[in-house]
Amino acid sequence: MTLIVTVLGGFYVFAATLALWRLRMEWFAGRAAERLSGKGGEPDLHRMLVILASASLYGAAGLAMILRSGWAVWLLAVALLIQAAYYGAARLWRGLAGQHDPGSRQKAWNAALISTAAFALAAYATRIGILD
Repeated sequence: MTLIVTVLGGFYVFAATLALWRLRMEWFAGRAAERLSGKGGEPDLHRMLVILASASLYGAAGLAMILRSGWAVWLLAVALLIQAAYYGAARLWRGLAGQHDPGSRQKAWNAALISTAAFALAAYATRIGILD
């Protein structure tokens, strides 16, 4: 079980690093396109802030798992709440605008299931004493 928690923590640190790197590239690409074309190419600020918050929380949770800290459970819980609120709000906004994307909905469900499973695993690891 300790190995599973460590590997999951490493995965979250790696995934958060990639997400933050991609966010940075998207930000700079959007800004460059805006300056070159002179048109509004500004990236969606709300989406970028949610990605920044989620990636930071998941990365910190992954580091906490590697370090065997009980903070992993709390960080995963907050990240899961942010993720749920964002997906719920995004679905509502898209529904009001008449834009339905089945592929996006499936990706959101997959991410929610994986995040919930990671939270449950961290809670169980805390319960049995692996995370302090």
